[in-house]
Amino acid sequence: MNTPKVKRSIKGRRPQFFADREIDRLHGMMMAMATEMAVLYQRIDSMERVAARKGVILAEELAAFEPDAAVQAEREAWRQKFLHRMFYLYREELDDRLAQEDDRQYQRFLDEIAR
Repeated sequence: MNTPKVKRSIKGRRPQFFADREIDRLHGMMMAMATEMAVLYQRIDSMERVAARKGVILAEELAAFEPDAAVQAEREAWRQKFLHRMFYLYREELDDRLAQEDDRQYQRFLDEIAR
């Protein structure tokens, strides 16, 4: 059964905490990154502790691991999802602007965020 994809976005004006709106965006991205890093730390710590209880030392095997094409493809898919979450605020602003602007304004916006 396919469940409809729900767009998780907040409509309306976003609160601004810093004098510069770009600082707010950067702050949001850094908080998303910090959350991801905390989850990764906990998972890695858990894996190492579970392995150690079973007498397995992972450090050497991890250092020697070479991912095959399937693993690389899975990692790339994860990376794309991660970047999608990281740039959430930029996409939201872009969606808002697209609803109100023409193609020239859209291109200027893309040029602006590409700097």
